Amino acid sequence: MDFFSINPIFSTVLKDNDHIICVDTKKLTDGYYQYFENTDGWLERRQYDASNKKDRFIRIGLNNISELFVKLYGTDMLNSVYTFGIYRLMEIAREKSGKKLIGRIDNTMEYLPPVTATWFLECQWDYDTDSNTCLFIICRLKTGSSEDIWSGKLQILLDQSRLCIEKGEMIHLSGEINDSSTFTNEQCQRLKELTATIPPPKRSRPQIDTTISHNLKLTKHECEGESTILMTYGNLNKVEMDQTTSDVEGTFLQQFIITSIVFSKKPTILPELLGQKRSQQPEKSISVTHLSVFYQVHDGSWRECQNITITPESSQDKDKKWSTDLIINIEPNKLVSFGIKGEILIKGTLGRTKETRTRMHKSLPQPFKLKILLTDNYGRQCALIVEQLNKPLEIITFSTIRRWNTLAKIFLALVYADDCDSDDRIYAYMGLEHSNELLIGHFCSGFGQKFDRKKFLELEHDAKQNKMTEHRLKKLDYQEDSDEIKTTILFDAITFIAYAVRFEISTKTSKTEEIVPIPMDKIK
Repeated sequence: MDFFSINPIFSTVLKDNDHIICVDTKKLTDGYYQYFENTDGWLERRQYDASNKKDRFIRIGLNNISELFVKLYGTDMLNSVYTFGIYRLMEIAREKSGKKLIGRIDNTMEYLPPVTATWFLECQWDYDTDSNTCLFIICRLKTGSSEDIWSGKLQILLDQSRLCIEKGEMIHLSGEINDSSTFTNEQCQRLKELTATIPPPKRSRPQIDTTISHNLKLTKHECEGESTILMTYGNLNKVEMDQTTSDVEGTFLQQFIITSIVFSKKPTILPELLGQKRSQQPEKSISVTHLSVFYQVHDGSWRECQNITITPESSQDKDKKWSTDLIINIEPNKLVSFGIKGEILIKGTLGRTKETRTRMHKSLPQPFKLKILLTDNYGRQCALIVEQLNKPLEIITFSTIRRWNTLAKIFLALVYADDCDSDDRIYAYMGLEHSNELLIGHFCSGFGQKFDRKKFLELEHDAKQNKMTEHRLKKLDYQEDSDEIKTTILFDAITFIAYAVRFEISTKTSKTEEIVPIPMDKIK
């Protein structure tokens, strides 16, 4: 019985049918719900309805003043609460009226209602013909996204001597025993059948060669030439690499920095010193008037680098300023250290990751040789060769992504395609997040996209409504030049349950297509 019809607040005014009563039902209902805090629930059937993306439920139990309550919740606007005291329940058990309906709500009661009910919640009485101390409530629930109708029968026991209401037996009548948050045995079996039909991955690709010859070593070279200027390696000498874009289509700039090249004047040999005329003054200083850098290609020939700049090096310098003025003045018996920066125009595309951009491009030999050539103010030249060697390439693998990624509790798959021109790998991944949500992402997707059980129910409902067997995850689409990643959820053509994700990944040199099964029974 609706509590408004029996509540003492209305008992007097409802007798006078000549009055029109205006009630703020929301305020009254909100105040009445204080009697349902910390209540003893005997039955709760809750199912997620993907058609409106919310739960619908039936709940039965005792409220805070020991009254039986029956709550039906369809939407925020369509919900009801019915309460019954011990005396009213004894009266219902004794009369065994043919009017058994306690309450019903469905979508025909909504604003602009449809012709037929696609969802409903209903509770009605049932009686024990041989007893006046026992009642039954038969509950029925159907969502708009499922054809299944759940029904159950709850026994209510009436202790007339103690004037109390007690819970009896709960009997399942029809429909799925589990709610929509878990998979049935039939669904699990269907998932196994679908998983067995998944084809092996399709790969049209070479793979990045991660092997490196252990025989490759750097060689220290001596400065050679007629100039009296001497170039040597400083203690902090190394060659740093980077890549940047170029204005020339189909190319990029390989940048390099040679650190800690020490310039000094060669010491004068004793015979030369004795052979000088007494009146001749020794040279006080010498200057570098021109400096250029060359790089060696596979056939052994040398090609000139471009945009050469230099900067004096000091341990106190934090912000280095690079200059195109390549004149270096060298005082006798003094050392000066400079960094040298330049660029090489290379055909291809620059690396996608920091690791590949800070390596010498694979189109050039290893060890990579740079030759610094200077001319002094007397027109004499000398040269020093500096070598660079790439570190072993560390690319993403299934084991490495499991090690460094903290987003997923369990990694299920890593799907990738290699760009063998730039030694880059683009990839997508799938795993179970710590809250048992499915996590799908790729190397450029940030935190990826999560899918819980309710989200899959929505997708499955849409697939069934539109007779679709695929749903493209456009938020996870990626395309940059020849790189592309497409991610698609696959549905069973019969039951429309989601069972797998198809990954399609392509680069300039490679292509991969792989279908990965979804562990639907583990997703919450």
